[in-house]
Amino acid sequence: MENPKDWKFHRRNMILNHELKSFTKTFRQNSVTLIISSLGLVAALTWNDAIKLWIDTVFPEKTLAYRFYVALVVTIISVTLTYFISKFKGE
Repeated sequence: MENPKDWKFHRRNMILNHELKSFTKTFRQNSVTLIISSLGLVAALTWNDAIKLWIDTVFPEKTLAYRFYVALVVTIISVTLTYFISKFKGE
């Protein structure tokens, strides 16, 4: 007959191993998501600089109304692109 302490020790080890594997898997998934998001942020900031330079070249005058107009246009374009990309993704 097994010693009850051995059974409890074995059960505790099984639980700890399961938790460690679960933690490792979640950590790896979150790390990949973080890296991909970081690369996306770098790309977005680069596009931001390029678009701002292009807008400043096309519209050299920078009034307050101009800035609100640009913000409105960029928002409309962003929402439209987000909508179509979401449809493409299948959500």
